[in-house]
Amino acid sequence: MIIVNVAMMQEKVIQLLEENGFTYKEKKGLKLYFRGPNSNLATDAQTAKRLIKQSSFGSALFFNVEEV
Repeated sequence: MIIVNVAMMQEKVIQLLEENGFTYKEKKGLKLYFRGPNSNLATDAQTAKRLIKQSSFGSALFFNVEEV
C-alpha cells in the first residue's frame, strides 16, 4: 500500500490514480491510501509520483508518496 500526502486537489489525485490502476482505500486527514497495481511497493510509489507530477495540476501541488 502507498500513502499520498497532499492537502489540495485530493479528489483529482484520487481520480488520476484510479484511472491508472490504483485502488483508493481510505483518507485520514491529508493522507490518501492506495493499493497499487503491482506487487512492488517501490514501483507503485514511483509510478504514483510520476503520474501526479506529469498531470496538468501536479506542478502546483506540494505532495509526497510513501510506501507502507
